[in-house]
Formats: sequence, C-alpha cells, structure tokens
Amino acid sequence: MVESTQNIKNYIRDAYRRLYSNGTSRDLPIVQGKDLACALGYDPCLTRLVPEALWARFFPCGNPVPWIAFEGQRAPKILNLGSGVGLDAFFVVLGMAMRDGTVVNVDIAHEALTCGKSLMEAALAAHGPRAHIFWVQADADAIPFSDAVFDLVLMNGVFNLFECKDLLLKEVFRVLKNRGTLLLADLVRTGPLPQEWGSAMEGWLWCVNGSMEEQELFDILHTTGFAGAEILRKDCEVDPLWRAIVRARKIS
Repeated sequence: MVESTQNIKNYIRDAYRRLYSNGTSRDLPIVQGKDLACALGYDPCLTRLVPEALWARFFPCGNPVPWIAFEGQRAPKILNLGSGVGLDAFFVVLGMAMRDGTVVNVDIAHEALTCGKSLMEAALAAHGPRAHIFWVQADADAIPFSDAVFDLVLMNGVFNLFECKDLLLKEVFRVLKNRGTLLLADLVRTGPLPQEWGSAMEGWLWCVNGSMEEQELFDILHTTGFAGAEILRKDCEVDPLWRAIVRARKIS
C-alpha cells in the first residue's frame, strides 16, 4: 500500500511524540542511548554529564560534532533542526567551549523540547556561562526564521524522515547565510533497498524508507542550490545501508 505524504508525516510525528514521552525500552535488541553515543564517538567525558533520562530519548544516525568548525568566527548561529531533546547542542556547546553565539533547537514534538530544556539547562548551568540555547516548536519544512540567519544547520537522523526532501532543503537553504554549512548525519544507500524492507511504515521511523543512494543525495543537494556536497565519513550499518556524515554549503 502506498501511503500519502501527509499520512507518513503524521505517523512519524505521532510515533516520535510517544518515544519522547515514554523513552525507548531497554529491552530493544539494538544499541541505544549512551552505548550508542559512545559507539558513534561522542566525547566520553561529556557523555558522563548527560542526565540519564535524556539517553532514552536520543535517536542519532551519526556523530556530526567533530566536523563542526567556525575557524575563528565569533558568535556563530547554529540551527539544530529536528533536534529532539537537543543533545547535539549539548555536545557542541560544552565540547567546543562555546561561550558566544546561539544554538536554536527546533523540533515538531513539544515533548522533546520540554524534556530537553528542563534537564539540559540544569546540566549546562553547572558549567558556567555558555552560548545561548533556544527551543522552538516548528516543522522543519516551514522554518519560522528570516532568510540568511544561520551559519550552520545541523540535522542528525532527520533528513530521511522527510518524503519531500526538496521542500526541506529549500527551507534549509533559505535560512542559511551565504557560505553557510549544512551538516547532516543519516543513512545512505549503496544500492536499492530490498523490496520487503520498504514495505513497513516503521521503516520511516528508523530512517530506512526515506534513505537515498549517494548520487541521488548529491543530485538533490545540487538542484536545491547547495555546492560542494561531500561524504565526510561512511560506516556500514547493514548493507546496503551506511551511516554517513554529509556536508554541503550555500554559495550564492
């Protein structure tokens, strides 16, 4: 059965709202939470500082943090799009000792934002003055900001949740400053999905159904205005799916 775009969107939104409300079960036969963060290379000195309740609400596809650099730029503005509870913002602000600048966590699920804000701000407060962190409930394909606001847009396990990726990328392009960077972590394919993999709606939740082959991804980035698309890191998950860190820039 072919599901409509709106049905897929509603399904993903409602499922993630439940996950953020209740957390994942420790009985799931997958690497998750803090174990997953460590496997992806998040700084172990910082993972110890994360409130335990946030780990059950952490759903990354990779670790883009090591590729974030501002080359001496003061007060950078970062959009953490589809932020969930905002853990990537936590690692960026503490790991980069980011005292100036702004990080905006945007997610459609208010449950994620409420949980993240209450627990993360308390954890950050113990480490002195830091960059400003804001929390905004909004849909990623209708970003409520003016044009050319952000230096970096970060998406971790978000891109493949969208069926209409061109609309998403056009919005990201719009809010990026000239020479701004899109950095995304998600699953890419080295070949077609086995037919049975893409038939279950659950595949949308885990970034499988919305995955693209590498050349498809480069093509859609190019057609929506991005330049210099490159895969910075790629690790096999289950062939043909690979965890990838992808970077592209707005050059206008």
